[in-house]
Amino acid sequence: MTPPKPYYQDDLATIYRGDSFDILPYLSGIGAVVTDPPYSSGGAFRGDRMQSTSTKYVQTGTQAYRPEFAGDNRDQHSFLVWASLWLNAARNACVPGAVLASFIDWRQLPTLSDAIQAGGWTWRGIAVWSKGFGRPTPGRFSNAAEYVLWGSLGAMAERDAYPPGLFTAQPPRGEREHIAQKPDEVMGWVLGLVPPGAVVLDPFMGSGSTLVAAKSLGFRCVGIECDERYCETAARRVSQEMALSF
Repeated sequence: MTPPKPYYQDDLATIYRGDSFDILPYLSGIGAVVTDPPYSSGGAFRGDRMQSTSTKYVQTGTQAYRPEFAGDNRDQHSFLVWASLWLNAARNACVPGAVLASFIDWRQLPTLSDAIQAGGWTWRGIAVWSKGFGRPTPGRFSNAAEYVLWGSLGAMAERDAYPPGLFTAQPPRGEREHIAQKPDEVMGWVLGLVPPGAVVLDPFMGSGSTLVAAKSLGFRCVGIECDERYCETAARRVSQEMALSF
């Protein structure tokens, strides 16, 4: 089989356009998987999850248009199977001791923890991104956080680093280029889990936030994205001068 041609490549970053299941078999030497996959969430029932991503995740009154993204309409059973499969495929591209960090929300958190283990990873814990506020709901806790489920491919090497398990940062506002885009400082926090010299993979790259943060920290990085609009956005962001500080 012919290896895929990168959509974009520079000294540190490589972007592939395509389905992760088609690209991952060609990859090797990955030391960290850091990603924000489609949650297939946004509602308590399947009918809620089947709505468009802009209906589920964009607040009423938002003026900016951001393209829809694919793969966010699976029910809980199919999400478990799908996540187990991509986690296994990503694991096969990794070196022993590689680390995994995947964002998720509260609805699919139990399912993703099962998928991590079904995919052959050692599940090691949950870190919390606190957004500092939440939409108030009478008589209930506000949903003011997202979660990072993390693990490793076997034993982890000891190193003198102590990334916190709780990080507070507000979501980006009008400057977002993806509906589910994470703040740069949040991605920098998650990358604190990654050992020096590791190649970072994001199999659901979106607008490239993982790659932007990884490149700014000096990591080599690989992103995969099926939507050409987001490949173009990510390539533009990654090619710009990195001036982030974490």
